Amino acid sequence: MLLVLAVKVLVLGGCMLPIAFAALGTGILFAGYNLAVSRNPEEAENIFNTTLLGFALVETFVFLSFIAGFLIYSL
Repeated sequence: MLLVLAVKVLVLGGCMLPIAFAALGTGILFAGYNLAVSRNPEEAENIFNTTLLGFALVETFVFLSFIAGFLIYSL
């Protein structure tokens, strides 16, 4: 039983890795947005909409990681 609990904790730690990489990806995404708007200010609204769609995609993986971690730890 102790081995099962240890494996669950390790898997839960592995499920938290996408959270760290999502923070990194969000920083890169908005840094790219700032560069794109500085080079082409006329398209700022279109670039912002695309950036928000990318941000939503990144955050989807974070929420899926939370769900996977919860399911693994609770079973």
